[in-house]
Formats: sequence, C-alpha cells, structure tokens
Amino acid sequence: MPTIRSVATDLEGAWDALHASMPAGWQIGRPSEHPERHEWALYAYDPRERPRVGVRSREWIAKASTELGVVREMARCLGEIAEGRAPK
Repeated sequence: MPTIRSVATDLEGAWDALHASMPAGWQIGRPSEHPERHEWALYAYDPRERPRVGVRSREWIAKASTELGVVREMARCLGEIAEGRAPK
C-alpha cells in the first residue's frame, strides 16, 4: 500500500509533468472532486481564444477516478494538444 509521502510525491511529479506538457499560453484550473459520480475533473483552456457563448474550441476537460489520475490524464491530453493532435 502506498504511503502518504509516496502519494504526495507522485502527485507533485504529475503536476510537474502537467506543467511541462501545457501548450504555450494555456491555463488550468483546480481539480474538483465529484463524489456522487466517483470522479475527479480538471479544466484547461487557452485564454487567447475570443470568448463567445457555448463551448470554446480551445478547451479541454479531463476526468478520472482519482486526483492523481486526473492530473496525469490532463498532462497526457495537453501533450497531445501541444503536438497539434486531438486527444483520444
């Protein structure tokens, strides 16, 4: 079973990977927990995109069952976006 220290270290590493993978200019929010759905969500967007009603074209929401998982998933997705590919 992982210790609190190893989980904290894993989470720090995941955040480091997320920041390293972010496309230039993008911003990320805080992870939010949704216990009723057993999931975490994390939002990222490009603030240079002109605001308009509805969904932005340069935004992404990652979801996972744990905080660590959602940070890792967002790092993966933003890495794909930074490379010019759409995440799957």
